[in-house]
Amino acid sequence: MAQPKQPEWIKPKVAHDAPVLKMNNSMTHSKTEFVPANGKQVNWYTCGPTVYDKSHLGHARNYITFDIIRRIMEDYFNYDVNYVMNITDIDDKIIITARSHFLFNQKKASTLVLSPELIAEVEQGWKDFVESKLGKYLIPAKDAAGFPGLVKLFEEKKGPSFTDEPKFEMWMKASIAALKAINTAKTQLAAGKGDKAAVDILLDEVRDVYASALDKALKHTVTDHAIFRDFARYWEKDYFKDMDALNVRRPDVLTRVSEYVPEIITFVEQIIKNGYAYESEGSVYFNTFHFDKDPNHFYAKLEPWSASNMKLLQEGEGDLAAGGEKKNAADFALWKASKSGEPAWDSPWGAGRPGWHIECSAMAGDVIGEKMDIHSGGSDLAFPHHDNELAQSEAHYNCKQWVNYFLHAGHLHIEGQKMSKSLKNFTSIADALEKNTAAQIRIMFLLHSWDAVLDYKQASLQEAKVFEAAINNFLLNVKSIVQESRSKPENLTGNHNFHQSEKEVYALFQQKQAQIHAALCDNFDTSSAMNALRDMITATNTYIKKNSDNPSIDVLLKVSKYVSKMMRTFGVFKDENPEIGFSAVVGEGAAGGSVEEIAGPYARLLASFRDRVRELARRKPADGLNLNSDLLQLCDKIRDEELVDLNVSLDDREEGKPALVKFIDRETILKQREEKRVAAAKAAAEKEEKKRAAAAAEAEKLAKGKVSPSEMFKDEEGKKLYSEWDDKGIPTKDTEGKEISKTGAKKLIKLWEAQVKLHEKYLASLQK
Repeated sequence: MAQPKQPEWIKPKVAHDAPVLKMNNSMTHSKTEFVPANGKQVNWYTCGPTVYDKSHLGHARNYITFDIIRRIMEDYFNYDVNYVMNITDIDDKIIITARSHFLFNQKKASTLVLSPELIAEVEQGWKDFVESKLGKYLIPAKDAAGFPGLVKLFEEKKGPSFTDEPKFEMWMKASIAALKAINTAKTQLAAGKGDKAAVDILLDEVRDVYASALDKALKHTVTDHAIFRDFARYWEKDYFKDMDALNVRRPDVLTRVSEYVPEIITFVEQIIKNGYAYESEGSVYFNTFHFDKDPNHFYAKLEPWSASNMKLLQEGEGDLAAGGEKKNAADFALWKASKSGEPAWDSPWGAGRPGWHIECSAMAGDVIGEKMDIHSGGSDLAFPHHDNELAQSEAHYNCKQWVNYFLHAGHLHIEGQKMSKSLKNFTSIADALEKNTAAQIRIMFLLHSWDAVLDYKQASLQEAKVFEAAINNFLLNVKSIVQESRSKPENLTGNHNFHQSEKEVYALFQQKQAQIHAALCDNFDTSSAMNALRDMITATNTYIKKNSDNPSIDVLLKVSKYVSKMMRTFGVFKDENPEIGFSAVVGEGAAGGSVEEIAGPYARLLASFRDRVRELARRKPADGLNLNSDLLQLCDKIRDEELVDLNVSLDDREEGKPALVKFIDRETILKQREEKRVAAAKAAAEKEEKKRAAAAAEAEKLAKGKVSPSEMFKDEEGKKLYSEWDDKGIPTKDTEGKEISKTGAKKLIKLWEAQVKLHEKYLASLQK
């Protein structure tokens, strides 16, 4: 007998329109399909911070954006990402800021009394600042004597536009404040008030304009490398503190420029060897002309239209220009010969330090190699920084394409201007987190395109707060419903609980899942993904309301687990499991504590509540107590105060249903309660205002009602309009003796009738 065979298996067909991951690639300025060079492995280098000041929301925009994309790549698409980030701790801005900071603090500490010499020195520093920064706007040009006239123009908003000079307003504010402090110091000195406190007040107010003068005069005296190193380390630590608070994952590999100087020197030597760089008076420059002339290379791949923009090229070279003569105007420094007052390392070309652009190329190349999948950074870095990176790396490796995908995050603007340290128009991350949660800031970014400009405004934050509340309320409600269901005895009726309403919710859930997948494939479109999640939550909330007596726990768990997963994927929620090892199981002897340790606070609160109820029940009616009222107050106290300390929130529901138990951290409960209190106070104030307005309107009516209807048209104004009245006091003729028209008479009668009512009301109020 022949062995039975299985029937032919029909292989499912792959949908040709199935979405694939595409990203906005600055190498093409279009969405291109993502194809990693090595299977699921992704090598990714991102430009990290230049650490010399507080991090602000503009930085948060950049680092949260790439954290979101990284999480989607790792946790949603399941790529094995090697995420490398640098810390720029050698840079012109760091050198100038650290040095001037050190010199200013030194001056402040050593100056004990206010003196004419100090004021003269500060005033000269102020003049130098005004003439160097604002010189072209002064009349006569570059003469501080013309500053009062410029102040007048500034106050009348007739100065240069932001486009013409973004820093004009900042310079003016610093100069005005400094001049005011100088004049105050002169007055104090004349009055004999020149103690240390007066010195500190003066120097603190003039810091922005005086520090640069100190640096110019004394920079050669700063020779200790530790001044620059410690300054950068302080701000690096501050940066990571902010990133941790924002729930930004740390890089897999962190590189610091100061720790890679030998590798950078070797990298530069190879570029010289390949013929694309040259030494000039102790500095080394990249030869852009020779590189661009090579048929295998192309300079300024990302922004070829910016290749001749001298302003951008100069900004890319930094404030401390390298020595030596360039062969071409667009050539940029790979190695800078150090001057006095600048940190220096030995090299084949003499004492110096790395240029800005070479740092990233050398460090990324050392960790990742000569090819990388993704490079990312802020959109302002595209040219010249990233274009120079590409050029020098392709010159070093003699390859045509060093980076396959370049991602540039959109800027964060405030009042139409780019938020930046140099403009001092920023909100620090620490300040922002005092008013908003990290989740709210992240949701605000998620609701906008990652590669577009985002305007920072309260409306955007408010939208994020509403979204956060919707997510949290949904998940807490579902969690409470599930816990409540599990706390009851299992009731097997023989009937399933997957009816039409459950099928509809499940179908919509799967539809939204597909939409979210398509959105994330489409250039990480988190805005559309978040909207789909919102639709999913809204539909499930509607289902819960309609089926409050017997909702399907399976359906609720499916939706809520997916929402939670996506919130973790986006970084809105913290990662669920520890970085190393496994989650501890709560129980006897476990890391979570013993039963007594966990249950003790709740048991003691229950016992205390029972004691107070018994005490109330034992009191006699003669005690003058209202038992019902006292019991309700006791219940409110345990809900509003005592359970809060145990991270428990009770939500009262409609009559006959038990309160919904939610476990929320104490700060969130208190914050929610404060928001409710503020809203209630606002509503009460609005109600009181309406009441006051109504009373004022009523008082106005009563005041009008004082006049008798028979006299209302006979006042001074009435006598100018009318000459005769009937027995009710209604005008019959105008001042010329003509009869009042029928239409006019009707209007007068209506006014008279209204006054009758007002007068009656007025008389009634007198009787009260």
